[in-house]
Amino acid sequence: MALNSNTFIEGINPTATFGGYASVLLQLIRQAIPSSTYGMILFDTTPPDVTGSNAWRKTCIWLNLSNPSLPTVNVYKEGGSPGWVNVNNIIGNDAIVTAMISNNAVTLAKLSTTGGSANQLIRVNAGGSAFEFVSLNNLVTAGSINVSALNTVGIPATQFRIPGTTGPGTAAWVLPSSVIDNLPDGYIANDYIAPAANATSRSQFLTTRLGDPFAAWRYFDPTNDLQPNAMNGDRVTNSSIALSKIIPATSDALLVTQGGAVSWIPYPTANFVNKYVSAEIAIPPHTSPIMTPLNHGLGGQPIMLYAVLRCVDAGGDAGYNQGEEVPIETFYVQDGNSDEPAFAPRATATQILCRRTSESTIETMNVSSGITPHTIVENHWRLKFYALI
Repeated sequence: MALNSNTFIEGINPTATFGGYASVLLQLIRQAIPSSTYGMILFDTTPPDVTGSNAWRKTCIWLNLSNPSLPTVNVYKEGGSPGWVNVNNIIGNDAIVTAMISNNAVTLAKLSTTGGSANQLIRVNAGGSAFEFVSLNNLVTAGSINVSALNTVGIPATQFRIPGTTGPGTAAWVLPSSVIDNLPDGYIANDYIAPAANATSRSQFLTTRLGDPFAAWRYFDPTNDLQPNAMNGDRVTNSSIALSKIIPATSDALLVTQGGAVSWIPYPTANFVNKYVSAEIAIPPHTSPIMTPLNHGLGGQPIMLYAVLRCVDAGGDAGYNQGEEVPIETFYVQDGNSDEPAFAPRATATQILCRRTSESTIETMNVSSGITPHTIVENHWRLKFYALI
């Protein structure tokens, strides 16, 4: 029903005039024009007209019924941009206080994320005056979690465990030995192993011995680290054992092999041949034809002296190969129309001496081609002497 704007005459007695019918009284009320600050409720689907004689409607509350399932409550606003305003839109900023909000009534969807970023938390600021967004890594820092705050339920007394996993699954308390057992072979690099505290130029090894509770850095000790009869001859380099390393027998004894075994025997006093072998020496130059005397140490006059030239050049000479020893008599020099021996060796009771017989070049036969004479290259050869007593 449209609103009726007929005026209501104050002071009239509607009961006497209209017989006091309730319907008449209600119609009169609906048609009344307020004469005080009190208003009424207007029901309509369109904004009520407030122009001219309808200005009184500005003091009314209008229930907007344009959407019957969701009516709105509206009041008329004077001033700038006057008109009907939904009361839901006239609540001022900061007008709702805590007392107006029911407990557990604010959902997460009502909270604003303005000023925050992904995976941040809300906390009270350092001044205790406002909330702020903060990242988790700024909350959990080194030393921020006290050891006493860790839950150690399930760890037996006297055991040491660490939090972690030894495979896929939920993190749990595990023994350090379980972690070590799950390390791949070769996982610990050598630069993670601390060197010996007293390291020197002598090598040390991380080893254990009987009775050790832990491994220790030690020098190699043949007395304790090698079992008896553990080293065989294959482990020893040829010609590497000096005479001073051999345990001596009683005086005047010889080390010989007898019946497949090595043993000491008494030094023979008769029918024994003592041999001397000299070191290799250069051929005396023709400008100084006498060789420096060699002390043979045989203790007497040798009964035999044998002299050779040994070829020392990798390419050989005169058809001889490197390492071959050729009797000294094979070499000669030409003196006029005759050939003479190139060397004159001799021995005394204490020394071996040798003289070059001529300043001429030394010659021999080329044993490969048979050509004579063949002049040798002197620095391709070395003198060597054998003596027996």
